[in-house]
Amino acid sequence: MKIICSDQHLSTLKSLLRDYLYLDIVLVEKGYDYEGLCYYFSMDHLDELIQYLNQSHEYILCYQGERMFKILPQQIIYIEGYSKEAFIYTETMQFVTHQKLYELETILEPYHFARVNKSMIVNIYEIDSFIPDVQRRYIIVLKNQQRILLTRSYVKSFMEKLRRKAL
Repeated sequence: MKIICSDQHLSTLKSLLRDYLYLDIVLVEKGYDYEGLCYYFSMDHLDELIQYLNQSHEYILCYQGERMFKILPQQIIYIEGYSKEAFIYTETMQFVTHQKLYELETILEPYHFARVNKSMIVNIYEIDSFIPDVQRRYIIVLKNQQRILLTRSYVKSFMEKLRRKAL
């Protein structure tokens, strides 16, 4: 484990996270920059960080050119499927996998992913807001301000899943 944070928080975090030091993960405190795959956390929400670390660390094998990567479900913002492959988008990178979108949807269902249209699934924790659109569709605004379309044929199932996860 690698922790990137302020000097005043480092000893506290190392003590708190001592049981997780074996994990192959980079933790970055919000406000600090890191090039590559990482998990951003806030000192105000350490309980979310602990919850994340307690989850099983299954991964999806993805490719970027000739290189193979292990991507954790929690790192994925959304996935677009095309024919026999899918493009996986994280906060900083894009990958390709040879799994079909419906296979990824089944695998990622426990990680709070939902279908939003015929060719896309999204991590519901990466959603910032919704904007009603014409013909009972919605524009989903992600935390990174990207906009994706929730088509009317998926609205009902998507909203049911979203309500199940709400407090």
